[in-house]
Amino acid sequence: MTPEEARILAVLGHELFLASQGTPLAERMLAPRPGDLVLEITDFGRGWDPNRVGTLTRIEGRPPDEKYLVAPLHTPDQQRRWRNCSFIALPTRAAREWLIEAPLPPPTRYRPLSDYLLQHGGERIEMTFDDIEVTMGGVHLPPSARNPRLAHWWDNDSRQEQAQAWMSAGYHVETVDIPGQRVRFRAVRA
Repeated sequence: MTPEEARILAVLGHELFLASQGTPLAERMLAPRPGDLVLEITDFGRGWDPNRVGTLTRIEGRPPDEKYLVAPLHTPDQQRRWRNCSFIALPTRAAREWLIEAPLPPPTRYRPLSDYLLQHGGERIEMTFDDIEVTMGGVHLPPSARNPRLAHWWDNDSRQEQAQAWMSAGYHVETVDIPGQRVRFRAVRA
């Protein structure tokens, strides 16, 4: 692949990501894994560097000093190290196939919630916090789920185990009423 071809791929991947915000596709793109085709999007477009598109070899360390090792498409025999930057994964097949192949597994603790949402299948599903605990077999939600100052517990953040459960079932939290102890999930289509 030439540097110019890598640039075209980067522009297309970036546009796909922007057009997919709020969908399972964008969530998967935000969670690159070793072996993925990736694009570095920090300051996208400034001083184009063809090394920004390649195969993610591995991730070292933890934020904020995380390092990404990438084999650029135009020089696959060399690995480049990136630090303090953001990468997105680019789909290498039809989006549906790509998402099905490597879904985020719901954690065991919240799996019953994921299963319930999948079985219900409605466009919007409203539940009380007690309903969720019953669905989870009597397992209590942590105190942070009921704390109005910690409303981010209900964020659609794929790095959080509870969010992985509803997101892997194809839902996002649409609204949460912590004082009223209610949450509404909305189906998200890829």
